[in-house]
Amino acid sequence: MNCKAKYFSLVLLSSFILISCKKETVKSLPTTDSTSIITHALQSDSAVINPSDTLNDLVDKSVIGTQFLTKSSLAPRLKKLLGADYDQMVKYWNTETPFEKQENILHAWGCKQHDCSNYSYDLFIDVKNNKINVYKFEKSKLTIFKEDDFEIEIKDNFLKDLNVKKENVEVEG
Repeated sequence: MNCKAKYFSLVLLSSFILISCKKETVKSLPTTDSTSIITHALQSDSAVINPSDTLNDLVDKSVIGTQFLTKSSLAPRLKKLLGADYDQMVKYWNTETPFEKQENILHAWGCKQHDCSNYSYDLFIDVKNNKINVYKFEKSKLTIFKEDDFEIEIKDNFLKDLNVKKENVEVEG
């Protein structure tokens, strides 16, 4: 073999080895439908510096459609907050309203299909303070879960709706 052929073969072999050993840098992007949201930008602890931009994207989105209760970065916080009640909330969140926003508060409501009067949940997220409250209505009993004992101030239409729910299920004590 002549010198040019050896050189060409060496360059070709080196290029092949270099290309085959190179790390893959292009990753496939997930596809989403119009109700999906990618929440990986949220951090899983309550020390998020400014979550408002990502959380505000939830307005008018479905909790079920975004898989917010199970796949969002806030899901571990919800699980910690609710403890043993978390699985029930996920199971019974069948009928719902989309996220609404009033000032710095996001709200969504969900309940057990065909049994909303016995099992329903109101999820409130204070975007400014990055705290979560969940109001659980179960068989005429109201349980309020407050992240870090922080009580979100609920007012105006959210408060009216919450009071109507309390009246409708005849909350005890």
